[in-house]
Order: sequence, then C-alpha cells, then structure tokens
Amino acid sequence: MALLGLGVGGVTVVATAPLAFAVRTAGVVLPEGVALSGTVWNGTALMRGHRASWQSRAWASVAALAWVSDLRISGPDTALTGQWRLGPGGVTLAPLTGRVGWSLLEAVMPGLEIRCATVAEVNLTTVTLARTQAQAQAQVQVQATGQIQLAAGTCARVDGTVTGVPLPALLADIATTVDGVGVNITGLDAPSVPLGALLLTPDARLRVTVHAAGAAMVPGLPSTGDSQIELPLALFVQ
Repeated sequence: MALLGLGVGGVTVVATAPLAFAVRTAGVVLPEGVALSGTVWNGTALMRGHRASWQSRAWASVAALAWVSDLRISGPDTALTGQWRLGPGGVTLAPLTGRVGWSLLEAVMPGLEIRCATVAEVNLTTVTLARTQAQAQAQVQVQATGQIQLAAGTCARVDGTVTGVPLPALLADIATTVDGVGVNITGLDAPSVPLGALLLTPDARLRVTVHAAGAAMVPGLPSTGDSQIELPLALFVQ
C-alpha cells in the first residue's frame, strides 16, 4: 500500500509540474519560436500563430493503462480535434479530424519556398508513433490510416517569381503496408486516375512519385512517364 501511495504521488508530481520546466528537465530541445504554458497534464504550446492544447482524462487513462488526452490545434484556417494515448507501445492519435490551412504547414516546416491558397479537410483514423530497436539503433516506426481532401486553389513561389499556378481538388488516401506509410494522390473528381504518391519508409526515407497525369498539371514538368525521387526525412525536420 505504501508503494502504491508513493507511485500515485510520483505520477501526480510529474503530471502537475509546469510544462516548460518538465520539458527542460527531460532535455527536450524545442524548435525555435515554441512557447509552452500550463502543466504536463493540461498544457498549451504556441508556435508561429498556432496553438496546440491538451486536456488529460483521468478515468480514461486509468481504464486504458495509458496517458489519454483530448487534443485541439487551432490557427488561421486550422481547427483540428483528436485524442492521443501515450503508453508503452508509443503515441497514438485516434482519430484526428478537422481542417488545416497552409500556414500550419509553414509553421511546422519553416523555409518552404511554395505557398498555396487552399484548405485541407483531415480525417485520420489513426496515427501511431512507436519507438523500435533496429541494428542497435533506436528508430521511430510510423503507422497511419485515413484520408485528406485538399480544396482547389492556387500556388506560388514565396519569392514571387511564379504565381497563379492552379491547384485542383485532390484526394489523398493514407494506408500502412509492409513498405511503410503510403499516400496515394488522385483528383477528387477522378479518383481512379493516379496523380502521385508518397511513401515514408521504415528507415525514415521519403519516396516521392509523380505520375504522368500529375506531371501534366505542373508547368515545365515532363509528363511522358512516371518520375521518382527519394530523400532522407532528416532533410525536412532539421
């Protein structure tokens, strides 16, 4: 009984600790421009005009033997809601739904050279991040399922050299296979015609495939056949 009391007391101290202090103590290095407030149990993160907040659910956490929190992400043209579970197997978002504006992508990936006037409708059934051990090195395994619908709009280069490139309404189907997390992109009005694909491999590489029908929509791209490029994911998260 005494050990149980100590365990509960320890969890309570961690959960109610100031969030910024807990992050510093854990040695986590946050991206530039991120401001934290609240506690580990109920906290808020602000980043480049966007706000992510979570409120933990005590009884749901006990029932699931995991840390369960409701999640909200808001910002210009962005309103996402979901629930995360943090347990021994990793972190799971299930589900994550709502809309996302382009500015959220710019906040997460600063330095993008392209800006698009569009909004995405997100309906992710599940997203799981699990730490695995491969060849004596720790890796993060990603699994995801769901759909994203991108509204028609226009794109331009941030430096203004190219403007007014039309963007059709797109449908992205997301699924996990033995090869990794795959995203198949088609036109919303013609889902049988493949335009492109993304594949996040288990060894953290991003494989981008542009099909002929997709290349034909981009001025200057050859559209006689498929083209493919593969890049390490580290290029996008520095």
